[in-house]
Amino acid sequence: MEIKVLRFYPFPLKLRKAELLGYGDILIGNLLEIRGIKLLKKENGGIFIALPSIQNKNGSFIEIVRFTDRNLREEIRKALKDYYLKHYGEI
Repeated sequence: MEIKVLRFYPFPLKLRKAELLGYGDILIGNLLEIRGIKLLKKENGGIFIALPSIQNKNGSFIEIVRFTDRNLREEIRKALKDYYLKHYGEI
């Protein structure tokens, strides 16, 4: 399935165990648009994504979108990472 990065908003921010690189909006196969996916970098250099979420009453976060297919999640991570590298340089 084709994954296209529509927009990317660089937002470098140091967090407790990772560094936020920015937020991305993607389009999956001209069928579904997901906005606000976080692209993060672990302290050991690994890159991962965090899906849009909301905070519930007890303070924990619940993802609004959830993937049932691990491969799709990996394709989205790779698309955002490649877009970041192409437009903003090294991670």
